[in-house]
Amino acid sequence: MSDNIRYGPSFLKELALVSVQLSGITNSASLHPHSQVPCLAAGLPHFAADWARCWGRDVMISLRGLLLATGRFGNAKEHILAFGSVLKHGMIPNLLGSGKITRYNSRDSIWFFLQCIQDYTTMAPNGLDILKEVVKRRFFPYDDTWFAWDDERAYTKTSSMEDIVQEAMQRHASGISFREANAGPGIDSQMKDPGFNIDIHVDWSNGILFGGNQWNCGTWMDKMGESEKAGSKGFPGTPRDGAAIEITGMLYSTLVWLDKLSAKGQYQYKGVKKTDGEFISWKDWAALLKENFERCYWIPEDPSGDGEYDVNSHIINRRGIYKDLYKSGKEYEDYQLRANAPIAMTVAPDLFVPEHALKALKMANTYLLDVYGVSTLDPSDLNYRGTYDNSLDNDDFRTAKGRSYHQ
Repeated sequence: MSDNIRYGPSFLKELALVSVQLSGITNSASLHPHSQVPCLAAGLPHFAADWARCWGRDVMISLRGLLLATGRFGNAKEHILAFGSVLKHGMIPNLLGSGKITRYNSRDSIWFFLQCIQDYTTMAPNGLDILKEVVKRRFFPYDDTWFAWDDERAYTKTSSMEDIVQEAMQRHASGISFREANAGPGIDSQMKDPGFNIDIHVDWSNGILFGGNQWNCGTWMDKMGESEKAGSKGFPGTPRDGAAIEITGMLYSTLVWLDKLSAKGQYQYKGVKKTDGEFISWKDWAALLKENFERCYWIPEDPSGDGEYDVNSHIINRRGIYKDLYKSGKEYEDYQLRANAPIAMTVAPDLFVPEHALKALKMANTYLLDVYGVSTLDPSDLNYRGTYDNSLDNDDFRTAKGRSYHQ
């Protein structure tokens, strides 16, 4: 046990114990298709084995607390390298499946991944060395061709982690559009056909990253409607298409990080090419994002003379908060009070006007925090349903088969 844990706060000790519970070798799951190594379980007991054990999003959200803060740097590095090896479309998979049945349907996983690499470089001994690590690639770099894990082409190409980071950034800057491999009921029996189409792009007038549609749910609030009786099958409970605030925050965090590394000669790339082929530096992309962030996300307390906020006053439930989304498919969802703005504040405090951030946190503390933890939606929202029961199948469109999971 490290001194960091031995003499640290009780919360860190508890994290260390949980990290032991959630990490280990299992015969049915691994980080790689050809070898058995310890991997994090997404949850116990339901996400502990086989294809359901290791998820990109869950691993990367929890890696800082479970593996970096507790000093398990080797374990953390193994997870980062493994997910780097399966980068495709500029994304890491949400479903890893030991590298065999990877599924690329989560827009936020790659940004939690890049945040984890950043955290590793600052928290682990000689952490920057991870950028020079070379991994064998499950798929070809900058190539959307799909083939099986045991195909002769699999793992024949290599990339450094620095190049993998750059590929992720460049693919997003250029725009990503593809249809999931093997789309259909074989990989998702609930989703409607348009949900298998993945589209992500940057609006270069403001630097913000947009993606998703009303038929898929590409962030961690990913409950899909499942009830035929209620008519909700294939209707995401929380699609969160558009520009999710935590993705915007992690994008900015990554841009600032890469700009600092590049300025010191510790990262060879200076920026990316935009959709039109024009080069933009990390610094300029970050500045563009910061210049537009408050305008796009802050909901002022006083609506008078604020154009958008006057016109849409009938769908604004709370003021003095940051939008959960920007330009989503359901306009009212932009203005919902949810638990995601604090994620962006954590990784990118520089994006926020401090006075606004404090007001927004006070609102979150007042309306989202309760004895059970943090609610994922303001209880006063018209869409809020206080009961979640995944086994209940009735004729209620909003709650049947647990569709209220993030409502």
